[in-house]
Amino acid sequence: RMASGALLDAAVQWLGQVGDLGLGSVVVFFDRLEAEGEPQLKKARKEAPSQVRLRHILLKHRECKSTVDKVRGKQVKRSRGEAERLLRAVLEECGGDVDKRIFSQRCKELSECQSCLKAGELVGDLGWV
Repeated sequence: RMASGALLDAAVQWLGQVGDLGLGSVVVFFDRLEAEGEPQLKKARKEAPSQVRLRHILLKHRECKSTVDKVRGKQVKRSRGEAERLLRAVLEECGGDVDKRIFSQRCKELSECQSCLKAGELVGDLGWV
């Protein structure tokens, strides 16, 4: 979904204002295509983690059931596309952040979930699953 949105954003920038023109994109990823008759390679066994820690940034949009930002006490007016663009930008910023500090900063700035009010590394924390 993120790749599709990025392609649409690039198309809008290239075309300019598109008005009522319906734009769409489909992105397909093929993990590995095997030729017929090619022997199957054994996959290396990987140790899967027993638990993962979930952290998130919640951005509402005007199509949500509840359009009130409970953290800031304001009505949310952004479109779904605007919310997705903001989140894609945050994801791209976090990609090169070794210290994982950008996520915490952006969560405090943007998230509309009460978990953004937590301190330190618990910002946006949903716990261990």
